[in-house]
Amino acid sequence: MYRPTVRYEDVYKEYVENVFNATHLDRSQIIRAALFIAGHTEQFSRIVDPYLKRGMSLPSPLWEEEDEELWLNQKTIDPLETPQVVKTTNNEHVRDQQRRIDKQTTASPKVFSPGGGVSIKFGGSHR
Repeated sequence: MYRPTVRYEDVYKEYVENVFNATHLDRSQIIRAALFIAGHTEQFSRIVDPYLKRGMSLPSPLWEEEDEELWLNQKTIDPLETPQVVKTTNNEHVRDQQRRIDKQTTASPKVFSPGGGVSIKFGGSHR
């Protein structure tokens, strides 16, 4: 789960507070809803367009406007579960997350113990 720290002017804070007080939504849901719909609006495209890097275009959102659960309910992921991101391109499914994981090298954790005598269990074996 991506957890950014967002800094914004007091006028935004006041607006979020007013929406919070007028609805049954929490502040995170309000901010997620704004980001959720931004990717589907012409206004967002217009204000971001002047800041695009040369030769780049604004990406399309990876969700549909009907995917309300994405902003409404914070999805929690089991830490043992590998998240899968499936993109459809030319009717082919690409599992981007799994490809990244397959390409990563496994690094052993480093543990420093000044007194020694430490037993650590990783995946069922003692080291």
